[in-house]
Amino acid sequence: MRPPPFTQTFPDAGVVPDAGPVSWACQRGAVVHGAPISLLADLQLAMSRATSSEARTQAIDRFVAEVEAKGGTPLVSDASAGQQRVAFFVRGAAGRDTFVAGEFNAWSSSATPLTQVRDTDLFLAEVVIPRTGPQPYKLVKGDSYVEDPGARHVTWDRLNRNGVGQFNSLVYPGAQDATKGRLTAWYDVRATGLGDARDVFVYTPARYDGPECPVLPVMYVHDGNESLTRESFVDAADAHYAARPEDAAVLVFVALPSQDVRLAQYTFPPARAPGWPTPRGDEYLAFVKDDLMPKVEAGFRVKTGAADTGISGASLGGLISVYAGFRYPEEFGFVGTQSGTMFWPHDGEVDRDDGNAMVVRAGQEPVVPVRFYVDHGSPESGCTRDGEEGADDCQSNLQFVAALRARGYSVAHVNEVRGGHDWGFWKKRLPKMLCAFRNTDPRVCGL
Repeated sequence: MRPPPFTQTFPDAGVVPDAGPVSWACQRGAVVHGAPISLLADLQLAMSRATSSEARTQAIDRFVAEVEAKGGTPLVSDASAGQQRVAFFVRGAAGRDTFVAGEFNAWSSSATPLTQVRDTDLFLAEVVIPRTGPQPYKLVKGDSYVEDPGARHVTWDRLNRNGVGQFNSLVYPGAQDATKGRLTAWYDVRATGLGDARDVFVYTPARYDGPECPVLPVMYVHDGNESLTRESFVDAADAHYAARPEDAAVLVFVALPSQDVRLAQYTFPPARAPGWPTPRGDEYLAFVKDDLMPKVEAGFRVKTGAADTGISGASLGGLISVYAGFRYPEEFGFVGTQSGTMFWPHDGEVDRDDGNAMVVRAGQEPVVPVRFYVDHGSPESGCTRDGEEGADDCQSNLQFVAALRARGYSVAHVNEVRGGHDWGFWKKRLPKMLCAFRNTDPRVCGL
């Protein structure tokens, strides 16, 4: 059974309602694409029939909603069409004086302008682009190259900005290397309790697009932009899953709305030190479990239940992951922490000798059904205290591991001598964590 063009009505799930798995519905070449360019003709017809400005606005609203529902921007011709027409558009003032730059026009910042469509607030460019690859592109506004906010399929642009990075959108995402995973972007995902919005990037491994339509475990990863654009966790995941496809999982990279809120959203009460922000880790975790997890479970073929759901992060991201495991063991059965801030105090004052919050919880609170992966670096001369040069918080992490093991927890532990507190080291150790997520015996992972 083969699909007619553009008939997928379920969101990247590979299951037709009431019919079960359909193999073609799992193949990225068949279902991973932008919205059909025929929607543009439908809009033009609706606009020609509209007799008022209100009717024209309603027609545009329907068009934009359909584009989002059927694959996002850009709009593309069916693969069988003789001429591969592609339409880029931006709605509103953001589209004025905007251009499209990509491989198709040698990344020219002026060759492909968006032009306002008469009687609308749409700015549009229609071009012919051959299906010779994924065809990455960006929008250009002034001197800035920016992501297309309407695009769903993206890849890192490979420019390390030593901070929050950027992505290229893809014209033909189905043409990506089928032996590697892919990224789906959700921009401006609202957090009900926090009152903000953030980007989320969902990594699906190569196996996800296989004909068996697998339903895979899922792990939520903090610092979801930097972990993709400071050092590519996608590259590390691709390499590990190529070597061990049985470990394959969907990884949900959860970005921050701003780096300015990182300390607040990755910590928890109390906070007594002057100048510290009010901790909002509880509200952040409520976003993950109440807003984001249902969206992921509705949009992707992922397993549910704590045994197949993990949460992980680095530094403060590791701290909030451990906190999540103790607070919500019914949601997260696996916790991964890389160079976690385990010295965070239980009384809100960092003095490094009053008991560390997660060490206290591990040693004193009732045992919960959670497996842990803990990694960190340490000086070549050995670990003595957190604050020494090259310590990478080794002292508090070793205390945490000891407290867990003393209570009978399953712990996979990596102490990398000369390992620094940096994304390059976390990327290098990521395969160990991905392996530990899917294997209850750390020895399988060489741990």
